[in-house]
Amino acid sequence: MSQLGKVAVSNAITASETGNINPGFVPDGEKKSCVFTVDIFDNKQELQSAMNSNDQNGNFEKKRLRPRYVTDRSTYTQPEFDSDFAGVPATKHTFKEQAGMFARENVYCSWRRLGSLLMTVLPFLGIMRRYRVREYLLNDIMAGITVAIMQIPQGMGYAMLAAVPPVYGLYVSFFGPLVYFFFGTSRHVSIGTFAVVSLMLAGSVDRLSGVETVASQVNNTGIFTATEPSVGSGKYSAIEVASSVTLLAALFQLGMGVLRLGSLSSYLSDQLVVGFITGASIHVFTSQVKRVLGLDIQSFSGLFKIVYTYIEIFKHIAETNIASLVISLICIVLLVLSKQFLDDKFKKLVRTPVPMELLLVISGTSLSYVFNFGAKYDLEIVGEIPTGLPPPSLPPIDIWVTVVSDAFAIAIVAFTINLSLGKIFAKKHNYEINSNQEMFALGIVNAVTSCFSGFISSASLSRSLVQEGAGCKTQITSLVSCSILLFVLLFLGPLFEYLPNCVLAAIIVVALKGMFMQYKQLPKLFRHSKTDFGIWVVTWASTVFLDVTYGLGIGVGFSLLTIIWRTNHPQVAVMGRLEDTNIYKDISIYQPVFELPCIKIVRFEASLYFANAEYFRNMLYAVSEVTPTKLKRLRLRVEEKLKKKKDSECTNGSQHSIESHNSCSSRVSASSDESLEPQDPLGLSNYDSSVDLSGLGHDYVDIEVTETSADIEKPPASVTDADLKFMIIDCSMFSYVDITGVQTLAQIIKEYDEVDIKVILVSCRHNVRAMLQQSGFYKTLSADRLFLTVHDAVLFAVQSTSKHLLEYEKTSSIVVHF
Repeated sequence: MSQLGKVAVSNAITASETGNINPGFVPDGEKKSCVFTVDIFDNKQELQSAMNSNDQNGNFEKKRLRPRYVTDRSTYTQPEFDSDFAGVPATKHTFKEQAGMFARENVYCSWRRLGSLLMTVLPFLGIMRRYRVREYLLNDIMAGITVAIMQIPQGMGYAMLAAVPPVYGLYVSFFGPLVYFFFGTSRHVSIGTFAVVSLMLAGSVDRLSGVETVASQVNNTGIFTATEPSVGSGKYSAIEVASSVTLLAALFQLGMGVLRLGSLSSYLSDQLVVGFITGASIHVFTSQVKRVLGLDIQSFSGLFKIVYTYIEIFKHIAETNIASLVISLICIVLLVLSKQFLDDKFKKLVRTPVPMELLLVISGTSLSYVFNFGAKYDLEIVGEIPTGLPPPSLPPIDIWVTVVSDAFAIAIVAFTINLSLGKIFAKKHNYEINSNQEMFALGIVNAVTSCFSGFISSASLSRSLVQEGAGCKTQITSLVSCSILLFVLLFLGPLFEYLPNCVLAAIIVVALKGMFMQYKQLPKLFRHSKTDFGIWVVTWASTVFLDVTYGLGIGVGFSLLTIIWRTNHPQVAVMGRLEDTNIYKDISIYQPVFELPCIKIVRFEASLYFANAEYFRNMLYAVSEVTPTKLKRLRLRVEEKLKKKKDSECTNGSQHSIESHNSCSSRVSASSDESLEPQDPLGLSNYDSSVDLSGLGHDYVDIEVTETSADIEKPPASVTDADLKFMIIDCSMFSYVDITGVQTLAQIIKEYDEVDIKVILVSCRHNVRAMLQQSGFYKTLSADRLFLTVHDAVLFAVQSTSKHLLEYEKTSSIVVHF
């Protein structure tokens, strides 16, 4: 058996016992050892016994063996450390040199670079190169069939939500996934129609289109079809407006993709996106209520439109179409039961959910055709669906001036939803997506779709989850789905002409279930973060009660305000030391730590810049309880009293003996001897130890100077905040400092110097020190103000304070009465 004892590895010159060493001041010339100790045991049983123990209640507890260390080194100011351990200086290049290097690295031609460019712009090349046919193909085919079944009813339903005829939703469902296959980087998202962006688009369509979205006359089949009322100018049709807005949104996305601005989505937090989508889902639900009830009511847009819509619904509630309501309720019940009880069992057999939506579309269309629902029960039906694909055409662009804000908001929301879903699936399946390429891909998708009578495309949450759950491996799934949709458009489109719109409305309402379930997360969010809860609520409320577009802008603005507030008013921690260690922690969190006499250690937990510089200075005044300007004003009053006392005593000196006059001169000289000031930073030698100076910030009424003994046996028994000699500012949280921040630091140091309090900066990052250098900070203030760590500064302050206290015992004093 190998004997494993307690091993100590040391680079020491002198022997030192392993244990806690008080890291106080080490006199010059004396060197302590640096010892690292590791406890190693004779056998496994002894090691196991040390690791396992019982707590006070007798419960088994496993402990981690923690190594111990003791270090010994000299203290460092930042200049001393830089001098002893100089790094490689940064090479500075002129603008011309930087431009040349950029050109050499990025602007050149080679076959490898061409291949890399193609792989970036056309990600499907890389995916297909690594495609495993035997492993992936069957899964992609099954997932494609499943998603196609969902695309048909959802495409038609969300087209109505966008205020365009249902057939245009099928065009979006075909062209969107087809184009995304070539340019997208996500392997699992399902591109096509989506409720939120369709609803946002409907606002522009309702405002600008004046022609009927669906024929409101008896068509050539003899079936009557109802329509939405005309609310626009009448110059453009609904699909022309929708395509034009989509093309403008696509140009925004393409521009941001080319400029590599995909990271802009990072300013939309998860709470903001969820609050916005959940609020928008209320509008989606509201837009379908009138179709469920079969009401023909006025449409509203703008602020508080949801309130006006419900007022209008309740005004006409007596006009409810009973047949529409009954059919909708039957569809809703069947969909809920299917998703709640049948989907899981069905997935075990064929890995896909029950295609209840498609079954309802087929059965609803068949029953409507057989029983003539449109004419007999006055139901609104889909109407004529042309066969084939629409010819390409450029949408009108002269309305762009009036829809710029709408198009930009739609572009951002569509991209954010797409990227959020893509990141979720990429993390789950261990691959990467490119945010800039996703922005570019979505722009290409919407540009192509808009030229084929389509509207805005985005990833759908419900379809993407179904697609991934059905076993999708790559976007080959999209090709399978597009093939089925193409067959429907070429041959089966007219079969859906008799489908009641209330069936599509019921499908949309049930599809919102996942969004409404987000309300269950609010109590948990409130417990974890009040700020994130506020962002969620503000975004949701503004989206619901104002409008979808306004809600997004207000949510972003409020989110940025919370960031500004937190950076403008960060936490300011007063640090204390853990006994016999070099560990310094916030005294408000850790009870064992304590503040050191005459020293205040402060950590400002944010960068220092123009917006929070004033707050930083005020917080230093507050935590130190010393306002330099007030303290300076108090000292001037004391000096004025001393001068008056001196003048009074010297005026009466002629009436006393020579000895009394000499005594007067001696006392005045002792009180005004400037040579004592350097050893007494705060002038404590001039104050009686019984005086409490903690209220230096207050106004004082009476000051009386009296004589005391010149021999003081000991310094004050307790040191109060008014006895502050060193202010140590921990700059480790400063990621950057601007010019205003540097000026504030310089002003603070100067103000405290005037009242004999030395300010020390510690743990400054390289970029912060570079900013101090460039701004001329060291021209007026010494670089010795900077120390390497908090402990280095504390040791320096303790050493300086100890020397001062030795001198303090030899000084004379003046008692000041308040």
